[in-house]
Amino acid sequence: MGKDGFTDKLKQELKHLSKNHYVTAIKTGTEVEDMTFDEIAYIKEIAQDLPVVVKIGGPEARNDIRACLKLKIDTILAPMVETVYALDNFVRTMEEMSSGVEKVPVVAVNIESITAVANFDNMIATRSFEKVGQVTVGRSDLSRSMHLSIDDPEVTEAAAGVVKRANLCGLITSIGGGISLENIAIVSQKIPTLRINTRHTVYKNCKEFSENSARHLYYGLRFEMNLYHELARMFAEKREIYLQRAEIIHKRMGNITLLQGNLK
Repeated sequence: MGKDGFTDKLKQELKHLSKNHYVTAIKTGTEVEDMTFDEIAYIKEIAQDLPVVVKIGGPEARNDIRACLKLKIDTILAPMVETVYALDNFVRTMEEMSSGVEKVPVVAVNIESITAVANFDNMIATRSFEKVGQVTVGRSDLSRSMHLSIDDPEVTEAAAGVVKRANLCGLITSIGGGISLENIAIVSQKIPTLRINTRHTVYKNCKEFSENSARHLYYGLRFEMNLYHELARMFAEKREIYLQRAEIIHKRMGNITLLQGNLK
């Protein structure tokens, strides 16, 4: 699908990230990620053996769910699950639509507002929650809903509280939103999450990762920048969007003085 062998280069780069930098999954979506299903299919092609997480447009985004099932996506993540009602709707919709399919994806919910945090214990107490396999905390929207900066200690405390309760339920936990070279060490060390995710890469938050997290993130951001350049070439109608995203990442990678160890 790619041009000039660049797809093969992305595949090799991703294998290197998996082997050396604790990348454990690839993430994309139709919501803030704004990807079409052709683009998501391309992401899945690049991912090869790595699991793919797709954030859909909402708890009852049936067209998104149908397309993800067709693509055999590994994890379907619903945004803005703020109440028991929203959780029930998402789980019921997933059960209806995945009935009889060959590969049933992991059901994942995004906790990304102070309302969702306040209602999380009520969600845990429901039968619907028994079907959930992953809880992701989105710090960007959570911080905005709290009218605080993304790295404010209150935001970190709220995120950590959700993660701790989800961990006790035996679920996969992930933290995303505004992950940067400057803050990833704090996120990794202060929040007991099993995974940390950017827009497109998911990292295993183990002791070895945490010891040099900014360095590992640097290489993941480089992959995302290269991915955007290839998407800009392949999907002309979104060329400017992807080039702008690549430039933003390039600026985020600029502060390499934060990195420990050798970048080679």
